[in-house]
Amino acid sequence: MKQTAILFFVLFMFGCQKASGKLEQDATVKVEANTEKNSNQPNLEINCEEFFRQVVLSSNLTAVKNYKDVFVRIESSSEDKIVLEVYIKNNISENSQEQRISENAVAWLHFMLASEKLYDITADPEDPIEVTFTKSLLETSDWRKSCGISPKKSENKLSNSAKANCKEIQGEMFSGEECLIPSKSLDEVYHNMINQSVVKDGEFLLKKLPKMTTTEKINKKGIIEIVYKIKQNEVLIEMLYAGGITDIELKKQNESVKRKIVYNAD
Repeated sequence: MKQTAILFFVLFMFGCQKASGKLEQDATVKVEANTEKNSNQPNLEINCEEFFRQVVLSSNLTAVKNYKDVFVRIESSSEDKIVLEVYIKNNISENSQEQRISENAVAWLHFMLASEKLYDITADPEDPIEVTFTKSLLETSDWRKSCGISPKKSENKLSNSAKANCKEIQGEMFSGEECLIPSKSLDEVYHNMINQSVVKDGEFLLKKLPKMTTTEKINKKGIIEIVYKIKQNEVLIEMLYAGGITDIELKKQNESVKRKIVYNAD
């Protein structure tokens, strides 16, 4: 009888341990599943400057490689770009028990809102250098809301772009595109062309169409000058390179604007 009681007790304890182990295993699997689910959730709550710090840290900016820790400050913002200051902190105190922090700028950047591209303007603001970064960061948070920026402008104007009737232009020494865009405004089509980075080296074009024919000297990235020929219902732009020319034509046609861009080689 005593042996039977002992055997029953052993079996009872074994069964409890097995059930407990199964519960712990199920709980572990549940926690891991929740963790994985949360890791895939976008980080919607993020500080604007912290977001751009992540962008800068993921980039190929030279300052990121040269300094152990960098910080990012939003210097200014407008409807087309955000100016970023990249800086480092140094303790300049001669007393080991006291800290005197000094901030030193190591880079200046422009983040273009329409194209969502990053440019290094440290060496020359007139000759910006594009900086690559992890583009997926743009999708992991509602950074525009955090930064107080309205939704992407190009999204509001995609309807016209989607309806645009475009065709490729090909030749032995040239290539390009001709589109018929639903719009009554040459200025609107020109503005969208720049903001959507439709033209190569479009950052050197004037932000607004001039009122009269004019020539802008550039002498950067192989561009010698840009000539703007302004007519009543037509704009002709010539981007003169050392080794070729880019022709841009904007012309009103009834309720639309014809936009023609041709890249010519010498």
